[in-house]
Amino acid sequence: MTSPIPHNWQVPEVFRERMGTLAGRQRCMLHAGHLLVILHELPDPETPDKRPAQLYWRAPDGKWQASAGGAPGIAPLRAHVDSFVEAANRLETRGDEADSADDWFSLVHDAGPMLRTARNLHRTLQEARDAAKDDRALITVRDLAGDAERAFDLIHAHAKEGLDYTIARRAEEQSRDAQHMLEAAHRLNMIAAVFLPVTAVATLLGMNLHHGLEDWPAPVTFWLTVGLCFIFGLWIKASMPRLDARAVDDKPVTGGGKGKGKSAGKSAGKSGAAAKSGGIKGR
Repeated sequence: MTSPIPHNWQVPEVFRERMGTLAGRQRCMLHAGHLLVILHELPDPETPDKRPAQLYWRAPDGKWQASAGGAPGIAPLRAHVDSFVEAANRLETRGDEADSADDWFSLVHDAGPMLRTARNLHRTLQEARDAAKDDRALITVRDLAGDAERAFDLIHAHAKEGLDYTIARRAEEQSRDAQHMLEAAHRLNMIAAVFLPVTAVATLLGMNLHHGLEDWPAPVTFWLTVGLCFIFGLWIKASMPRLDARAVDDKPVTGGGKGKGKSAGKSAGKSGAAAKSGGIKGR
């Protein structure tokens, strides 16, 4: 059975016995002064089930080695954590440029696996720090992992807020459009109500049948008929149900207020993420 631990590492045999063919979850192993740190690489959002592992071994004399190779020392472990910091900075940039629901959902989708991996990374390095209290360099790496976890957490929360805000804004726009359509349909109904009697009478009198009004004096008969029809139409219009005044008063705010609300909500969320994760870029 092939072990993920490199065959040329002089680690205690208990480490190999405790591992199968796969590295498993992120964790630490400690035995007789030997410290084995098992970490996962930065996850690919397209293949979240795959978790390539990286192993870091600290010998009792304090020397570090990495399964990926490289010079002895803690630098490979620091580079591994730096890759999470760089990924957080890239996601933060995407958050600054996001505007549509697709942009926010993509950010939530990508930040979720990275947040979980970074959280377990920080926890594992804290366990390593507790096991190797005399390794001062490990403190810096652990703190950097904590910064990465906090940045992913803020970015993920900010993306969810942006997605919720975009959905609410779209619903508000649809509600306003529906209200406009309702008002337009109501106006058309009012116009139809006024002209309905005239149309009905004109249709009846336009038939080539003798109805007895041919001998009435003109144009008095014409204007009397038209006047009665309009009076009847206005009565129909008055009897029709009116729009709810509260529905008109509760329409969403448009114009400058809407734009200011959008800018304020978006900038407030971004400023919070930048305030926390911006420090990572400066490290």
